[in-house]
Amino acid sequence: MTRYVRALSFKPSRLHGLSLRLIASHYENNYGGAVRRLNAIRAQLGALNVAAAAGFALNGLKREELIAANSADLHEIYFDGLGGDGTIPPDMEAALARDFGSADAWRREFVAMGKALGGGSGWVLLSLSLGDGMLRNVWAADHTHSMALGVPILALDMYEHAYHLDFGANAGAYVEAFMSNIAWDRIARRHAAATALLAMSTQPAPDEIDGVPMVDIDTARVLTADPAVTVIDARMDDDYAFQHTVLPGARHFAPQKLDALAAAVPAGGKALVYCAYGFEIGRNAAQRLRQQGVDAVVVRGGIGAWRADGLPTEPAS
Repeated sequence: MTRYVRALSFKPSRLHGLSLRLIASHYENNYGGAVRRLNAIRAQLGALNVAAAAGFALNGLKREELIAANSADLHEIYFDGLGGDGTIPPDMEAALARDFGSADAWRREFVAMGKALGGGSGWVLLSLSLGDGMLRNVWAADHTHSMALGVPILALDMYEHAYHLDFGANAGAYVEAFMSNIAWDRIARRHAAATALLAMSTQPAPDEIDGVPMVDIDTARVLTADPAVTVIDARMDDDYAFQHTVLPGARHFAPQKLDALAAAVPAGGKALVYCAYGFEIGRNAAQRLRQQGVDAVVVRGGIGAWRADGLPTEPAS
């Protein structure tokens, strides 16, 4: 399918400090060039016999497709962010303050990153991470480096073609001009769309499964330090033998020894239970304890998540 350039959402002659000549060249030659190049590459890919083609030929075209596609996408975000007066609306100011401390702190970092790319090439992106829900300033180079789960909502082009006609080598002045022309109403709409995508793509970890409370690693770390809490390693014997270490202070009871497990913790006591990766083995053990009147909870992700987070274990006794 042929891709076409997107119309500008502002009149270039009304920007402040960025000339019509600069914007027209950037839009027609660089953004338009990326779209035309992408169409040509995809036409070649469509005609390629991938079964007979040399690996370097296929990979070369796919590499160039990635570069052209990202260039086109980032240029569209760049131009969509222009045409305003740089005033941040309250909702975006609050979002930036949540993740950067303040909108001013966000601006200082974003601007510094742009100026640091002066004389080189690349992008500075403000992206919403679908991984942790946070807004992040992201360094990107060659149209191919970005945060894997990041959704860009603002893009600053730091390739020389974006500023040399007006600013020569003075990249810092260009960055300041860009900041004063940001259309934050459109950035806010992109942020809202990215936030909606985050809500659709994020499955919050359940607080309990089958009536058994699940706790995160931070909570588990606190509980292991509480002398009133009995720490139970409920891994199957083969999992236990594979890595013969336990959480601090833990006692190992294999699933076939649930009767001994039930006797290990008095009714009314507290227990932190874990298995290898937080599946039903640990939950079954915790359920048995809860039936005996023990306040038992399970470590989400098991000892595997504990170790992956770099927390200490100790040799099994």
